[in-house]
Amino acid sequence: MRKISEQFKKELLVGSLHDLLTYVKEDDTLDLELRGNEITVYYRGGALLSIEEKENEFEWKPLDAEYKKCKALMPKVRVEDIENYIPQAKHIIDKYIVCGPKNHLGEKEIQQLVVKENNYSPNSKDTDYFIIDFEYQYGKNSRFDLVALRWDATSAKRKTNKVSRAIIEVKQGIESVKTTSPKSPGLKKHQEDFHNFIEDTSRKKEFMDDMLVVFKQKCELGLIKANSKIENLKEDSELVLVGDLDFICLLANYKIASDNLKIELEKMEDCKFFTSSFIGYGLYSNSIIDKKDVLSIIDKKND
Repeated sequence: MRKISEQFKKELLVGSLHDLLTYVKEDDTLDLELRGNEITVYYRGGALLSIEEKENEFEWKPLDAEYKKCKALMPKVRVEDIENYIPQAKHIIDKYIVCGPKNHLGEKEIQQLVVKENNYSPNSKDTDYFIIDFEYQYGKNSRFDLVALRWDATSAKRKTNKVSRAIIEVKQGIESVKTTSPKSPGLKKHQEDFHNFIEDTSRKKEFMDDMLVVFKQKCELGLIKANSKIENLKEDSELVLVGDLDFICLLANYKIASDNLKIELEKMEDCKFFTSSFIGYGLYSNSIIDKKDVLSIIDKKND
């Protein structure tokens, strides 16, 4: 479960964690995600800090252990010192990870850009999808890149409470689309994982219900910028789910001359893809194409 407790939410809104929430909302390079008994703040796709709710306290956790391999001087994270901690932690991610010899945050940084563009950028009021969750972990070795809520940005649709949800798989470059092994999953493996996940109907329902609450909690925390109706949603506000859970791929910086995508698609069931609105990461329902359309684009470009 990803939804946070009433006490956790209260501490963020008016209590001891309010300064952190305010800082995140004033810095659009940061993204705050709900993790059940934890929250995590991300920068460029990397975990900057986490806070865990325990019985009678909230434990602050600094940069993830992976950054300690960089042998950087790790700053201490304290509620009263976040304005010093966050710039230092950002610099560690910039210097030792993003600009380091092995940047493992490439796709995750793109995922966070998608979150920003559709949740709290100047354009988010006009896009058709909001991102509910980033890096949704299920099981030991499986995860969804993004969980999204579709609520088309037309005046008629925004007046209704009808929404649907989607899983978005993000891939960058020509190599990432290929499934070469279980430890190197491409689009085919992720599509199979999606189908395996939704086959368990009770797990699927629990996931769908939880994600709906998380979206409303994000609205209540001020992490979604849209129209006044959406921004004022509360946890007890009624939203009506329509349609089934979608699986949609988002390819970034893919070189169309490569055969990798065509080879992978020929092994897959039909699949949906986002295309860009010129250049950008805004997600629009009328910019979704299917497997046949993608193959047609590849063939035309390579004639």
